Amino acid sequence: MAKRKFMIGDIVTVIAYRPGKYLPGVKDEMGTEKLFKSIVGKSFRVEGFNQYGHLELRPKRLHYIWIQPELVKLKARKKGQ
Repeated sequence: MAKRKFMIGDIVTVIAYRPGKYLPGVKDEMGTEKLFKSIVGKSFRVEGFNQYGHLELRPKRLHYIWIQPELVKLKARKKGQ
């Protein structure tokens, strides 16, 4: 497996998001688009990774999201790394 560009504890800034793809007639009732739009330009701590290598971020107290690594940039490396 390739070495990850990011590590748990790093601070990253979200630089973009990809709009969701929905089937015709399906609406974003959970507000996923709104949440992803709202985090662009903000910084978060990397909490973990999923099986696809997406970063786990926690933008709100009760929400976790997973985002592709190419949509964020490193702001600060975890101390001691």
